[in-house]
Amino acid sequence: MSKFHKTISRRDFMKGLGLAGAGIGAVAASAPVFHDIDEFVSSEANSTKDQPWYVKHREHFDPTITVDWDIFDRYDGYQHKGVYEGPPDAPFTSWGNRLQMRMSGEEQKKRILAAKKERFPGWDGGLHGRGDQRADALFYAVTQPFPGSGEEGHGLFQPYPDQPGKFYARWGLYGPPHDSAPPDGSVPKWEGTPEDNFLMLRAAAKYFGAGGVGALNLADPKCKKLIYKKAQPMTLGKGTYSEIGGPGMIDAKFYPKVPDHAVPINFKEADYSYYNDAEWVIPTKCESIFTFTLPQPQELNKRTGGIAGAGPYTVYKDFARVGTLVQMFIKNLGYHALYWPIGWGPGGCFTTFDGQGEQGRTGAAIHWKFGSSQRGSERVVTDLPIAPTPPIDAGMFEFCKTCYICRDVCVSGGVHQEDEPTWDSGNWWNVQGYLGYRTDWSGCHNQCGMCQSSCPFTYLGLENASLVHKIVKGVVANTTVFNSFFTNMEKALGYGDLTMENSNWWKEEGPIYGFDPGT
Repeated sequence: MSKFHKTISRRDFMKGLGLAGAGIGAVAASAPVFHDIDEFVSSEANSTKDQPWYVKHREHFDPTITVDWDIFDRYDGYQHKGVYEGPPDAPFTSWGNRLQMRMSGEEQKKRILAAKKERFPGWDGGLHGRGDQRADALFYAVTQPFPGSGEEGHGLFQPYPDQPGKFYARWGLYGPPHDSAPPDGSVPKWEGTPEDNFLMLRAAAKYFGAGGVGALNLADPKCKKLIYKKAQPMTLGKGTYSEIGGPGMIDAKFYPKVPDHAVPINFKEADYSYYNDAEWVIPTKCESIFTFTLPQPQELNKRTGGIAGAGPYTVYKDFARVGTLVQMFIKNLGYHALYWPIGWGPGGCFTTFDGQGEQGRTGAAIHWKFGSSQRGSERVVTDLPIAPTPPIDAGMFEFCKTCYICRDVCVSGGVHQEDEPTWDSGNWWNVQGYLGYRTDWSGCHNQCGMCQSSCPFTYLGLENASLVHKIVKGVVANTTVFNSFFTNMEKALGYGDLTMENSNWWKEEGPIYGFDPGT
């Protein structure tokens, strides 16, 4: 411990951070000033800002990444042009044999598992590379339909029988048919201001189980650039999607046969959204996107490659539940609500633009509270007027420039390697037109998760975090001077240390859903 011995007092240390006495500096300059308790209360009452004071708001569509809006444009579409499906000219159903082998084949799986065994000597990956039989049982339990997920269900994900872990959304774009919200416009419209409507949705979504929430203005041409050019409605995995059916599930008028290929997403004047073999139409009157994220179980995440596999799939199933509940809530207010979890566009960009997080070194968004241990943003397109939420600056994008923890633990080397963000990754599957971190997704594999688990921001927001941790987040948001110091402290103290030891998890009484109470 001698290397940590410094002849500096606690007060001098705090002064150095600009948090005491005359050295209050940048943090105090940016902190809010209140003259009395009434001023303090009114500042937050009925406010759409639900973040700490040090999380600064930016102008709409001006995130901490630099965007060239003349170049930045709509991506060609999930399940059509993406690293998992092959290059742009690949037929949708081909799935690209070379990439399939690299992404999910035995060769890739063996490479990942070999790297983990080298990092964690003595670890046994078991039959499926997750650990012992309990790890497999937990994983397959959360990848099965919920009880009661038949015709009366909430639009839950259903697994493909031949692809464990691959799902389709049972109810799809429009949500389950329900007598309380018929699509004939007979439900009276709720009247509220856009700000009140956002607060109302925030309350409902968090009651349903959402972690963070946000909103975007789809009427803005920049927001339309976040929507895919093409997509296939109602898909989360490859397969024959037109065979979705069952008693009471399909109304032929509102649930047509799903195309077996990606179709263009077009904005048109229309009474309802619809899709066919030629296009997928979003009515121009739908000018709002409501977004939400869900946190992942932190302790499961740290056990990467073991029981950790159950964590994200629990969240994926909850997406369907929470999203469909939000959808039905909006429909019963008399408005349209088009819920498609990831079909509208890349999730990370929505989280970055709606103010729930900033882009991090992994190429994904870091949530201001949950860190990298979050999934989303899920999106509900609606004609309910909602006040949009702006991008934020909490210092996380800048912090990633000098913190290489996720890069160093990445098994495949896919995490952004350079010190600085870049305009061009050289990979055809990355969106162009922004200065940010670029991940080589072709090497990423779902038997891992090390980057999410090791991120310092994943553990700084927990309820049991000390006062110092909260101070650290305030400092990071206002100055980069101490970023390297904080990274070294994270490494030394080991909050995000990864482990393959699962036995103690089965013996501990964890929090509900595996989430820390602070989430």
